Amino acid sequence: MRVFFVILLVLICLSGIGYIFWRQELRFTKPTKKPSDLKLVEVNDSIHLDFVNKASKPLFIHFYNYDCPCSRFNIKEFKAMVRDFSDSIDFIAVVQAGDKSENAEKLFKEKYNLGVETINDKDGLIADALGIYSTPQAVIIKNSKIFYKGNYNKARFCTSRNTRFAEMALEAMINGKQPPEMPLLAEIPYGCELPSNGNTSTRLGSIFNF
Repeated sequence: MRVFFVILLVLICLSGIGYIFWRQELRFTKPTKKPSDLKLVEVNDSIHLDFVNKASKPLFIHFYNYDCPCSRFNIKEFKAMVRDFSDSIDFIAVVQAGDKSENAEKLFKEKYNLGVETINDKDGLIADALGIYSTPQAVIIKNSKIFYKGNYNKARFCTSRNTRFAEMALEAMINGKQPPEMPLLAEIPYGCELPSNGNTSTRLGSIFNF
């Protein structure tokens, strides 16, 4: 009987470890599921949003999901880009926060203090208009048209210097060049589905601060 309980305990521990590995790592290596009503928005498409039309500079729009571990890991790279390029481009953080949606803008400003315009997109209207359904994602807009739309990096922790997709596109735009040829990996969304899509799968991870 004692052997049985030892085996059972080992199996429970292994199952727990496997679940944590899936929550924190494995599921983020797979593309995010597309919403059935996704609006297809591509590079060079015109964007008709008030804050875009009123912009005096090109825009870098950062999508942040408060409940998403990937968004939290990605924030260091976004901070660095704000620091290095804010003279040439206006940065905007578009945030969603699931159950905390009413306070999403306040939470982001207090947590990171980046000094960038922050918009609470709790209903997903901005995300829908730009064809975004996952975080972290970046959209660069120049002259009211999409210059770049996609991932920041192929690595979850944004540690790969050779695949800094969003930064490479931003540097090209600032230097008056066309967007560089990007691999398909730059365009396929990975990470967490936005709360406005009706998916609550990231909330358990948020509870445990994954």
